[in-house]
Amino acid sequence: MSVFSWYHASIKQKIGGLFVFLLAFMFCVIVFSAYKVNQIEREMRVVAFLDIPLSQLMQQVEFIELEQHLQFEQFQLKKQMGDKPLNPHQQFTFEKQQIKKLLDKAVALISHSLASKEVVLQAEAHQKVANKIENYAKKSNEFENYLSNIYAREQLTELERQRVEEMATELEHAQRKIILQLNKLTADDAYYTDEHEKDFLFVSTLLGLCAIILGLLLTSYIIQIILRRIQRIQSNIETLSTSFEHHELPLELQNGIKTKDELAALEHDIKIVISRLNQEMTSREEIEKQLIILATQDRLTGVFNRHKWEEQIENQINMASRSEYQFALIILDIDHFKQVNDQFGHQIGDRLLKHLATQLQQQIRTEDMIFRIGGEEFAIISPTQDKQQAHQLAEQLRVYINELDEVSLPKVTASFGVTCYQTDDSSSVIFNRADKALYEAKAQGRNCIVVA
Repeated sequence: MSVFSWYHASIKQKIGGLFVFLLAFMFCVIVFSAYKVNQIEREMRVVAFLDIPLSQLMQQVEFIELEQHLQFEQFQLKKQMGDKPLNPHQQFTFEKQQIKKLLDKAVALISHSLASKEVVLQAEAHQKVANKIENYAKKSNEFENYLSNIYAREQLTELERQRVEEMATELEHAQRKIILQLNKLTADDAYYTDEHEKDFLFVSTLLGLCAIILGLLLTSYIIQIILRRIQRIQSNIETLSTSFEHHELPLELQNGIKTKDELAALEHDIKIVISRLNQEMTSREEIEKQLIILATQDRLTGVFNRHKWEEQIENQINMASRSEYQFALIILDIDHFKQVNDQFGHQIGDRLLKHLATQLQQQIRTEDMIFRIGGEEFAIISPTQDKQQAHQLAEQLRVYINELDEVSLPKVTASFGVTCYQTDDSSSVIFNRADKALYEAKAQGRNCIVVA
């Protein structure tokens, strides 16, 4: 993931990426720690299983050589005192076998460790120790053979005694050198191990600090990005909220939120905007309803206007042309309405039209629709009605208007033109047919019905 894609990534991706990075870093630290621990373990194994056992073996060899030397001194002393000479040949043979086993064991231990590559520190120095032990074994064997020959004879010359002393001193010096060298190897191995432990502790601490610093930096970076985004969102929300300030907020949102949590503050701001948006939508819905009423209803009478008439007559024509759907059209006109205006005034005329429209709405069915299409002219669309049913409805309305007696309003009558949908009718054709029927009713003396 590049820096640019990281910047535009989601919060989940950023936090997940940080988590994966820290896990990978910790995994590297764990792998390095395991490697160093394994290295220290191998070095300590060399000390525990090679250097220390070698030192112990050489000390045992030294003790056995010391016993041989003491026995030789006792042998000399008893010879000088004239006692019966002792025969320690078997004792020397046994000690010789012990020394040989110990030296062979020491050489085998070093050889095996070198061959199996278990010696990870100072391999050449260990090989030199093995060579010295082999040389020491040869000299020790020569010394033991020489002692065996001496013990086999009863007499010991001064030259032989000096030779034994020299050989014993040589072996003793060789032993001490080997033991000192082994002690030095052990001390060096322990020093290297201690240094590795210090390096391991230093590097682990450094890696841990780096992980903490990187984690803090990345966390701070992500937090800053999130905060900047939240501040931008809050700024946009405040801008949007100011456009709806004319709406009052609910009581629970009027008091500001007291918190340092940016997300809680953002949530509060969003609730404010949502509340104002809901109020705005409710207000707009009410305005839309009012606009629809203004666009479809006649302002004076409250019935549908001519715009709604044109829309509904087209819908009825479309439904009837696609199926066997049937509807009827009734057009009525108030007789001598101009005389009402002239005699009683336009205000009374308007009240009369409004009262008649209200009464007509109450007399027709719920599915029927009444429209004001002219000054005193009304149209009624009656779905699923044939000519006979439409004629009955028109007669019912004519009688009702004729018998209507309202205080402060003049009595009037109405003429009716009735028709039904016919195949291939258009809105203008069916309207003209009903309109002609209306004029025929007017010609026949008014207050009557003509069906076309």
